Amino acid sequence: MKKRLFRLSLLMMAAVLVLMAGCSTNDYDEEMLIGRWYATDGYYYVFHSDHTGESYNDEGSLNFTWNLSSDELELRFTGSGQAGKTAYLTFVIDKLTDNKMEAYDMNDPNEETVYFTKK
Repeated sequence: MKKRLFRLSLLMMAAVLVLMAGCSTNDYDEEMLIGRWYATDGYYYVFHSDHTGESYNDEGSLNFTWNLSSDELELRFTGSGQAGKTAYLTFVIDKLTDNKMEAYDMNDPNEETVYFTKK
């Protein structure tokens, strides 16, 4: 009986570990971000290896610094936004390859996916 209970306990612990591993975030290589990306949100994003970059569309451009932590890509736009506050944009990356990225804006209540293609 004790052997059976011990085996059942091991099986349950293994199941919990598998479930926890499935919920973990991904760590992406920031070198894959370096370059010029077109996004379906209408912007081009350029990521430089020194953690600076630019985003631009037909209306103009904005400079930013960027940081990748696990699966969160934070863009901090230089200059001042509304009421002199610094503007941030945080993408949560779902998928990243050498030339494709899928992410959503952490602050978007609809969590609509933005698709990026490296140009």
